[in-house]
Amino acid sequence: MSNKKLNTYMNLCTEAYELSKPKPETLEYEFYKAYVLEAKGKVLEPMCGTGGFLLPFLAEGLEVEGFDASEHMLAKLFKKAEAQNLKPNVWHSFNEDLESKAQYNLIYIPAGSFCLITETDKIKKSLQIFYESLSNEGILLFALDTSAAVPELNKWHESEWIKQDNRIICLNRFSTLNDNICKVICKYELIDGAQVINSEEEEINMRIYDNPDTLTETLRGVGFRHIRFVKAFNKNEMADFNDETVIVECKK
Repeated sequence: MSNKKLNTYMNLCTEAYELSKPKPETLEYEFYKAYVLEAKGKVLEPMCGTGGFLLPFLAEGLEVEGFDASEHMLAKLFKKAEAQNLKPNVWHSFNEDLESKAQYNLIYIPAGSFCLITETDKIKKSLQIFYESLSNEGILLFALDTSAAVPELNKWHESEWIKQDNRIICLNRFSTLNDNICKVICKYELIDGAQVINSEEEEINMRIYDNPDTLTETLRGVGFRHIRFVKAFNKNEMADFNDETVIVECKK
């Protein structure tokens, strides 16, 4: 359990996330599920969020553990798990603070969450910890966002979702890109009728990857020797960095 606090992915963000991504796309889900099945052992999902992948895997009888830095996301995960009578082994932690003595056959991070680690030292430390947490021949698998995934820059974009109680969550986003870091200002409002009854503002930074060179060097530096960049979501095709998403597969 980490004592640090995350100042993003708060309550309204978590609610909007659930409304906008109620479940993973089928192709994406089956892609990661194939790796979980092939792992034949302990599996870890860092940055598991509200359990969009982890909980369905558990419901299918697959053993996956996870952690996340957002207490709001974890609260939603446990609420969903209780409704499904699932008992996930999930805890609060930041990547760089992971203190697991377990050895995993697979560590996977879907949905571009790895890109939220923007600082070079934290990227290296996280990858080092993942490497040390893998069993021999274990696989680290994670998704990267490219420039193709970045929304139109320097203008506001509005989205809204209607909750079951008919209240509306409205999100206004403004994105900039500098030195491969996409900064997104997010302004959330909870609207009941004509009245704003709650609001939150967050700044989310994401590292954008348009070529594999620097990351490959970092991966090799922490010990990985078998590194592949594959197409999303087809492990038999090479990655195309013109696509929005690229998958990294690293074997210890």
